[in-house]
Order: sequence, then C-alpha cells, then structure tokens
Amino acid sequence: MNVSTSTFQTRRRRLKKVEEEENAATLQLGQEFQLKQINHQGEEEELIALNLSEARLVIKEALIERRRAFKRSQKKHKKKHLKHENANDETTAVEDDDDDLDEDDVDADDDDFMHSETREKELESIDVLLEQTTGGNNKDLKNTMQYLTNFSRFRDQETVGAVIQLLKSTGLHPFEVAQLGSLACDTADEAKTLIPSLNNKISDDELERILKELSNLETLY
Repeated sequence: MNVSTSTFQTRRRRLKKVEEEENAATLQLGQEFQLKQINHQGEEEELIALNLSEARLVIKEALIERRRAFKRSQKKHKKKHLKHENANDETTAVEDDDDDLDEDDVDADDDDFMHSETREKELESIDVLLEQTTGGNNKDLKNTMQYLTNFSRFRDQETVGAVIQLLKSTGLHPFEVAQLGSLACDTADEAKTLIPSLNNKISDDELERILKELSNLETLY
C-alpha cells in the first residue's frame, strides 16, 4: 500500500505534538530544567528561574552598579589630571580621601531609576542610563529592558519579595514558580493550560487562592 509523503508527515507532526505535550506536563524539556545545575566553576548549585519582574530588577541593579563604577572612574581620572596640572599649587590641591561619589547624589539618581512612577518615566530613565553606561549602542539590552518593563507585573523590591515568598511556599518547580509570577492568569484552569505540569501538583482551590493573592500584589502603572 502506498502512503503519501504528506500523510506520513502529518502523522509524524501529531506524534511530535503528543510527545511535546507529555514532556511539558512532566517538565522533561532539557537539562536546563533539572533542579541541580553545574555552574561555570564546575560546582553543583540549585536551579534558579526568575520571573519577568525579578529579571527586570536584577538588570536594573546591575546597570546602576555599572553607572557608579563609571562615575568613580571619571572622578578619579579628573583628580589625577588636576593633581598633574596643579602639582605645585597648594590652593588647588585635591585630597585623596574623597574618592567615593557623593552618597546623596548617588542615592537620588538610583532612587529615581528604581522607583519610577510610570512605565513611560521608567523607559525614559532606561534610555538615559544605557546612554551613560553603554554609549547607547546596546540595542539588545535596551529591547530586553523595554520588554521587561512592559510585561513585568510587580514593580518594586518589596512586592517582588512578597511574591517570591508566596510562590516558594507552594513547593513547586522553580520554572513553575517563575511562570506563575510572570503570567497574569485569572483562573486555575487558565494557569494549568499554560503550565501543564501544574495539573497533578496543586489543587484548583489552592491555585485560585495563589492567583488571587498575586493579582492583589500586582502593580498597576
């Protein structure tokens, strides 16, 4: 009996889809989903999965630290230049004990960036910060931050911390925890449809309670 190529391909696609659904239901999706991971130093460590809000805060803090380092470098370079130019002029000598940035200036800059009142204001701050730290040339990072800002559900460190504590208490896989923190699911059925591996791990009533608490914590820009 002859079997057409199209029929064979259709059957193959169906089998592949079934296999993918089964893998998704059990999180058999690759080495990166194993609870024990090997880091770059060859050491074993726990799997870490971030929701969008956590990732946004981590990158923002890294950018702030980069800006601080950049400003410290600029200030030290300026001092060296002044010392060289005014080596014999006591009235313009620069003291060595003032290497650190003015804490008030740093705190004001950082606070404005970390606690932007609106999404538009935050995106403006990101543009300024990327210009200061990367010369505005890192388009991938800018696009990533724009995506995270637009789709993050929880804005500040305190709220994100509360979300982490709430979801960790469920004992779910880190990937499931991260997905629940990122996806704005309204019902348990929706959550279990989008995250199939939840089906045999948590009751609908418990999941509904968690989703409601997440909704209450969500930040509206």
